[in-house]
Amino acid sequence: MLTEDIMIPTECNGLFGSTTYRLATYIDKPDDFDSTRKYPVVIISHGTAVDSYTRTHTRFAYPFASEYFLRKGFIVVVPMRRGYAGSDGASIADSIGSCRNPEYSSSAREAAKDIAAIISYVKKLPYADPHNILLVGTSAGGFASLAAASFNIDGVIGVINFAGGQGGLSRSEPSGCACNEQRLIEVMGSFGKAKVPTLWIYSEDDPFFRPALARAMFKDFLRNGGKGKLVIAPPFGHALLSQEDQINMWTPYGDEFLYEMKVGKDIRMDFSSAQKRARIPSRMDESALMMSRLSFPSGQATISVFP
Repeated sequence: MLTEDIMIPTECNGLFGSTTYRLATYIDKPDDFDSTRKYPVVIISHGTAVDSYTRTHTRFAYPFASEYFLRKGFIVVVPMRRGYAGSDGASIADSIGSCRNPEYSSSAREAAKDIAAIISYVKKLPYADPHNILLVGTSAGGFASLAAASFNIDGVIGVINFAGGQGGLSRSEPSGCACNEQRLIEVMGSFGKAKVPTLWIYSEDDPFFRPALARAMFKDFLRNGGKGKLVIAPPFGHALLSQEDQINMWTPYGDEFLYEMKVGKDIRMDFSSAQKRARIPSRMDESALMMSRLSFPSGQATISVFP
């Protein structure tokens, strides 16, 4: 894996005019990268940091997911939103206000602005296929990816949402519950304006967005015109995209989703432990941070797919 570490500009308008912010971004390329080719692109958006120190000091990365998409023939782009380590500005996108009266729509709009800026930049890269851009996100990043898709930006072909949502870090709600869930359902449902296919993957024991909430959000998404599939998978907590020992749990769904969209290499992934140890780089992985602070219940569950 070849990695560039760059700063991507994004312009935001405020009360005092326009301001340009820079977003710290990794671009991962395959070892046999060919600058004369056009590669499909996947943009992976991170979740919300659990504390201010992590937000301002840690660059998130998803090495196992990156390796998966590289093998599928993609270029992988991993940006940090405004206010996160390496990027300029304040973390407006993750500021939802009070738990009783959260500003989910504002959060979605600001997060989508950052992703739209990344999309605009990526389209100009000489080796990127501007007509094949996949959005992937985990937690607040899944929420942001769906929000960006609802803008129906030319070139975006689909979304994979890993446990997406906002307001799940509330200390006043029980495990698995988010702030003002009805409002969250309505805002997630509003993303149904997106015209591209989507894949939603949630865990049976997600501590922030329990299955009943995931189903309600997805149902409202479909009601508003969205297209997609919801998977409720066996217990893995909240950080499936980051966990080494769970990659084979979600990659079959990724394989199927990409095959149906006819994008990337039509090969099935099987990540053995030896392969993972041999190829994965040492950048900071978000799951190491989240898993050190959270404990998840154990148990058995079945996979349920909702077309």
